[in-house]
Amino acid sequence: MLAVTGCAGLTGNSDSTAEDAKVSSGDSASRAEDESGGSTSTAPGEAPGAVKQSVSTPLNREVISTGEISVSAQSISKARAEVIRLVTSYRGTIADEQTNSDQRGRVHDSTLTLRVPTSSFTEAMDALARIGKVENQSRKSEDVTTQVLDNQARVRAAERAIRQIEVLLDRATALRDIIAIESDLARRQADLDSLKSQEAWLEDQTSLSTINVYLSRPGEAPEDEARGFVAGLGDGWDALRNTTVVLLTVVGAVLPFAVLVALVGVPVWMVLRRRVSAGSAPAQSA
Repeated sequence: MLAVTGCAGLTGNSDSTAEDAKVSSGDSASRAEDESGGSTSTAPGEAPGAVKQSVSTPLNREVISTGEISVSAQSISKARAEVIRLVTSYRGTIADEQTNSDQRGRVHDSTLTLRVPTSSFTEAMDALARIGKVENQSRKSEDVTTQVLDNQARVRAAERAIRQIEVLLDRATALRDIIAIESDLARRQADLDSLKSQEAWLEDQTSLSTINVYLSRPGEAPEDEARGFVAGLGDGWDALRNTTVVLLTVVGAVLPFAVLVALVGVPVWMVLRRRVSAGSAPAQSA
């Protein structure tokens, strides 16, 4: 009787334990369902009850930045050297330069076109403004993100179409089909080359910014803006000097001919005069 009673007690305990395990697992599943918003489906390799979150990749903006700055400094040579040092420190390049010197060999003014990385555009403009006194400054930025994305999509579509046409060309057997497919392939290849050229230009403009730098000495007005008595006197003196140079040039060109005429013409004139005089003397005596 004791043995039977013990077995019955063990059976009852195991049944209650299984019942408790079912209830516990049910509660856990309910809690997991509540935490996951009522969805219990999980992807392979994910933990049960994991919540999926959509992560959006931020769009990189493509911007073309250009700037112009006019700076006056006492020494244009030193200012120019500083501009070159700055553009080198930003790993940029000098795309164009025009430097003018006066009659004594001193640098009168300088114009430089710089290409610097777009990420350093603002910093480079601020650094250039510290070289001297800023006379004029302007900045411009153009967002071409849509144009870049559209061009990239066109390039991918054109490359995909060319691959398909090449497959058709490999399968074509008739001469007429081959000629038509090759003509279409050449046209599409030309369009693709144009798109890639535009893509390269956009990449160059968005990766490197353009800055035009004008260097001049302070207090010096351009020659075409000079006015007043001193400017008029200078213009008159220049005109007189130019006129004198022209007259001396003409005299120098005519002088050899005048000497030749004098050497030949004077003796001939004297001979003719003597003959005229000799002919008139007998007539008077008669």
